[in-house]
Amino acid sequence: MLLRRALNPRLAAQALVIKVSANLVVQFTALHSDPTKLSLDWQQVAEFALYGSLGSQVGNIIQFILEDWFPTRNAPVGDVLPTAQPEPAPLEEKLKLDEPVSPHPDNEARRRCPSVVGPDVSWRNVVAKTVIDQTIGLLISGTIFLTCTNFARVSSFAQLLAIIRERIWPLIRAGWHIWPLIAVCNFLWVPVRSRVLVAVIVGFGWSIFLSIFANRK
Repeated sequence: MLLRRALNPRLAAQALVIKVSANLVVQFTALHSDPTKLSLDWQQVAEFALYGSLGSQVGNIIQFILEDWFPTRNAPVGDVLPTAQPEPAPLEEKLKLDEPVSPHPDNEARRRCPSVVGPDVSWRNVVAKTVIDQTIGLLISGTIFLTCTNFARVSSFAQLLAIIRERIWPLIRAGWHIWPLIAVCNFLWVPVRSRVLVAVIVGFGWSIFLSIFANRK
């Protein structure tokens, strides 16, 4: 089941800590640089905690869906299954079949060095996943972020929708400066269960940007 595979409480906790840490860095910096600020905005800290935990789970679900629909790798070279049950082989042929078969050099190279991109990579699927992740994925992530950081600060759902419509496109465009490259590297070399965590760790600086973005009026 998709949700059972994708939902990860440990990932939610890790993302929460990283998002909150980035937000606190920005707020402490603002306290030291602006004497008019007297205290931390703990509501914003809570908003980033909510976004970190919720956004990481939704992001993980998206990554599993993309990998199910567009697997990065085709069937391993040399590992084609027989289409029918073969006839019983003579003793001599059976002995030959029982001899150990050396692994395909491409598969062996990938086991020794995970950074090797073999011929089994489906570049069409990688491109498709990247495009979807950087459009629909960023739209969903940005909407979750803007919802988490504004729903308690407005008086109506219409105001929240207006904020999302106004700010979602600049947020997506800003994301295109860093996330496409990270997405491609994730799809090629990182197991699907770890992709959101890698993005969260690499995106510590992005979380600082989000904290600054959240303070803009």
